[in-house]
Amino acid sequence: MSARESKGPAAERAGRPRRPHPGGGSRSAAVIYPSQVFVGAMLITLGPLLDPILRDLRLPLTDGGLLSFGFFLGRLFGVLLVNFGLARVPVKTIMVACASLLALGSVGAALLGVGLWPLMVALFLTGMAGVIPNTLSGVWVAAHVRKGLEKAMLGIGAYFAVGVVVAPLVVGAALDLGATWRWVFIGQAAISAAMAVVLWLLPIADVPERENLRARQLKAVASSHPTLLAVIIAATFFYVFIEGTLYVWLAKLHVDVYSAGHETAALSVTLLWAGITVGRYLAGPLTRLASPARLLTIFASILAVFVVGIAVAPNLAVSEAFAFLAGFGASACWPLISCYTPRFPGWQAGVVFSGMMLAGTAANTLSGYVFAPTVAALGYREAMGIWVIPVLLLIALAFPLEKAARRIEREQVV
Repeated sequence: MSARESKGPAAERAGRPRRPHPGGGSRSAAVIYPSQVFVGAMLITLGPLLDPILRDLRLPLTDGGLLSFGFFLGRLFGVLLVNFGLARVPVKTIMVACASLLALGSVGAALLGVGLWPLMVALFLTGMAGVIPNTLSGVWVAAHVRKGLEKAMLGIGAYFAVGVVVAPLVVGAALDLGATWRWVFIGQAAISAAMAVVLWLLPIADVPERENLRARQLKAVASSHPTLLAVIIAATFFYVFIEGTLYVWLAKLHVDVYSAGHETAALSVTLLWAGITVGRYLAGPLTRLASPARLLTIFASILAVFVVGIAVAPNLAVSEAFAFLAGFGASACWPLISCYTPRFPGWQAGVVFSGMMLAGTAANTLSGYVFAPTVAALGYREAMGIWVIPVLLLIALAFPLEKAARRIEREQVV
C-alpha cells in the first residue's frame, strides 16, 4: 500500500512535495543531535542512584523493581503521548517543555521522595519527560534524512551514548565525595532548567505534516508491510529487554555481589555505555561492507557472550571488562533495527520508529519490574544468565528481518 492510499498526512496524500520549515535541516540537526547528550545523561542516573536510594529509604530489593517500573512506565506514557496527542505541537515547544518537566520531576524526587510512592511519581515524570525528546529525535531523522539513514541513526545513538557514558562517572564521583542522591537530583534539575533555556533560543525545524496517530493510520502501517513490522517490533522488544536491565541494575549488581563502592559501581555503567559509544562509531563504516542483518547477528552474538560473562565473572575487574564488551555488542543493535524503517513509505517510517520506541519502553518497563524478584529468588548471577534468552531470540530474528525487507524491494521492482 502506498502512502497516498493509506490516508496519511494531507500533503503526501495529494502527492505534493514537503514544504520547507523554518530553522533549516542542517541548523536543526546541529541542535537535535547534541541534545541527545543531555537526554542520555538525564535518563541514566537511576542506575547509579538505585543503591543509595534503597539504603537511605530502607527499601527492600524488590522495591527497586517498583522504582524502575515507575520510571519506565513514565517513558511508556511519554511515547504514547508524543504519538497520540502532541502532533500539532511544534517539536521545539515539546523539547523545551520536556526539559522544564525534567527539572520539575528532579526537584520533586529530591524534596518529596520520602518514600516509595512519592519517589515513583517523580521518577514517572522524569521518565516521561526524558523519553519524548529521544523519540522525537528518531522521528525527526526519519522525516528529514533519506540518504545514509543508517549512519544518521547511528549518529543519534552515538550522541545519546556520550551522555550516558559521562553521567555515571559524575554521579559516582559526587556520591563518593559525600553528596546524597537528593543533591544529585537537584543538580539534574539545574541542568534541565538550563537546557530548557538553550533549546528555546536555538532553531529547530518541525517534522513536516506530522499527525496524531489514529486507527486508520495504524491500520495503514500494519497492512503496508505486516511481516516486516512484526519482526521490527519483536526484535526491538528483545534487544531493549536486556539493555534496560543492564543500565539500571549493573551498578547495583556490583555493589551487592562484589561490595563495590558507589564510584566503582557507577563506573560499570560508564563502561557499558563506553562500549556502546565505541561500537556505534565503529559500526557506521561497517554498514558499507555488510548487510544490516549480518551486522545485527554479529553484534548481538557479542552481546550474548558477554552477558553470560557478567553472570559468571570471577571478580569485579573481569565483570567490568565484560560490561564494556557487552556494551560493544549492544551498540549497533538499535540503529541496525531502526534502519529498516524507511522500507515503509513516507510518513509511515516515522510511525514505525515510534512503534520501536513503544516496544522498547514496554520491554524496559517489564524487564526492570521482573528482574528484582528474579534476583531475590535466584540471585544476581542466575538472573543475569536467564536474561541472555532475549538476546538469543534477537539473533534468531536478524535474517527474517532482512528477508522481509528484501521481499518488499522485490515487490517494488515488480
